[in-house]
Amino acid sequence: MRNVWLIAQREYLQRVRARTFRIVTAIGFVLVLALAFTPSIMDSLDTVTGGSTIAVVDPGKDISPTLRAALPAELPNGDPRTKIVSVGSREAAERGVEGGEYAGVLIPENQRGTSPSFVYRSPRPGFEAEDLREALGGIVAERRLAEEGLDPGEIAGVLGPPDLNVVATGDAPTGEEYASRFGVVYAFGFVLYLGLIMYGNMVAMGVIAEKSTRITELMTAAVKPTEQMTGKLLGVGLLSLTQFGIWALAGLISLLLGRLRGGEGLELLAVPPATLLLFLFFFALGFLLYASIFAGLGSLLSRVEVAQALMAPFTMFLLTGFVLTIIAMGEPDSAVARIGSLIPFFTPMVMFARIELGDPAIWEVILGITALTATTAAAIWAASKLYKKGVLMYGKGPTLLKAAKLLK
Repeated sequence: MRNVWLIAQREYLQRVRARTFRIVTAIGFVLVLALAFTPSIMDSLDTVTGGSTIAVVDPGKDISPTLRAALPAELPNGDPRTKIVSVGSREAAERGVEGGEYAGVLIPENQRGTSPSFVYRSPRPGFEAEDLREALGGIVAERRLAEEGLDPGEIAGVLGPPDLNVVATGDAPTGEEYASRFGVVYAFGFVLYLGLIMYGNMVAMGVIAEKSTRITELMTAAVKPTEQMTGKLLGVGLLSLTQFGIWALAGLISLLLGRLRGGEGLELLAVPPATLLLFLFFFALGFLLYASIFAGLGSLLSRVEVAQALMAPFTMFLLTGFVLTIIAMGEPDSAVARIGSLIPFFTPMVMFARIELGDPAIWEVILGITALTATTAAAIWAASKLYKKGVLMYGKGPTLLKAAKLLK
């Protein structure tokens, strides 16, 4: 055990002191910290580019006030997103459009009867065209109901949405809790995907690099290959916690800065301890599963350039797992999400999403975790056998089929 800790310490300190680690960690810290200012930047861009001014040919100002009231959306600075301006003639409105003063012109045509019509002319119709269509639909409906003799209160009751009392019959989160958890699950799911790929490949590249420089031969004379592999997994695992801890600190500072600037943002401070522990649990099992596979396969190779071809299937497993996680976030109890959460290579990401956003059956959670734990134990056993045979193998790397034969 002492040798394992010594190798883990060497692996950890060597990588922490590396310039690449410091640069990547610093860049990640700055990027996460910049999230505090992203809402302000987006609001400024939205204020500059998000609004539009519409000219309405309305000499008598019969439509403009009602249309203005039907378009209440505002920009971050308080200005209306769609500004309505009354213009006395079509010619004046079209000159304003040509001169860039207006985004478009709304022209009332047939205003008689129960089916009035309008024409919207614009060089580049955008979101404002759909806003106008919806607002005009409401105005016309109110006019028709008023002609039928309904008073304003009755019209509001007819056009208003019905009362809907939502009752959650299961344990799955709803409303604001669901929205908050959705953001947390997406962030943690992405971290799982990124971390498993990044640190799994880090283990493999480290093994290959030591083989190519013959360091492994010297270490094998004093330390068992299984101790080497275990020490590497432990060292890189601690490294991952260090790096993610630094980025998490940046996220906390970013959140606090956002609060001080009056923002709302993601409620990271309100993440339940159970969610964090569940994430760490699945990250640990997922890391051991993929990192041990990458370490075992990496021990069979002596050149970095041939590593990707051998490890590509397992990298695809991770990508597929992330895609299934996105599906599970939208429909956590769908057949695809349920099946995906029970496949060990996908369980760390998909089951985490299902537990947080859905209401999986207890037997599904137990079965998924049991299968993941058993597969992880099998992967560590297989990687140990490959490591024993592979650390002193040189030349062209084997295929996956030949690597499987080495387990006999």
